Amino acid sequence: MNYFTLFTLPMKFKINKDLLDKNFYKLQLQFHPDLFINDSESKKQWVLEKSIKINKGYKILNNSLDRSIYLLLLNGIKVNQEKLLSKNQCFLKKYFFLYEELEILKTRNNSNVIHFNNFLKKIESEIKDCENIINYEFQNKNWNKIINVISQLLFLTKIKKNLKT
Repeated sequence: MNYFTLFTLPMKFKINKDLLDKNFYKLQLQFHPDLFINDSESKKQWVLEKSIKINKGYKILNNSLDRSIYLLLLNGIKVNQEKLLSKNQCFLKKYFFLYEELEILKTRNNSNVIHFNNFLKKIESEIKDCENIINYEFQNKNWNKIINVISQLLFLTKIKKNLKT
C-alpha cells in the first residue's frame, strides 16, 4: 500500500501537512474499529488492519525523516538506519561536538535557559536546512545526496529528542 495514495497526497518529500491531517481524520472516521462492533469477525479484522495501516502511514508521512526513507523505498532504495549512523564520518565528528555541547548544557541543570533554548533553535534550524536539501534533491533524484543528508537528519533528530528528555 502506498501511503501517499492512501492520503491522496502527491508522492514527494514536501507535503501539505494540513491536508495529511484532514485526510487522516477522515479515514479514521471511516475505518475506526469501534464503528464496526456489530459486524462479522472477518469484517472487524479487516477494519482493524486497515486502521493500523492508516495510523502507520500517518506516522510515516508526518515525520520528515521517516517520509524521506519511505520515499527512497518507493524509488527502489532501501535504507538501513543503523548503517547510516556509521557512513557519514564527516558529520559524525560534528554530531559528537553537538552531543558534547548538549551534555554540558544538561549538567548545568538548566541554570542557563537562554543557552539551552539557543542550542535547541540551532538544532531545529539545521533540521530545517536538511529538510530543504532533501526536498531539493528528491526533485533532482539525487539519491546518494539524499541518503547523506538523511544521515545528518537522523543525528539531528536524535539530539533534538534528547533535548526534550
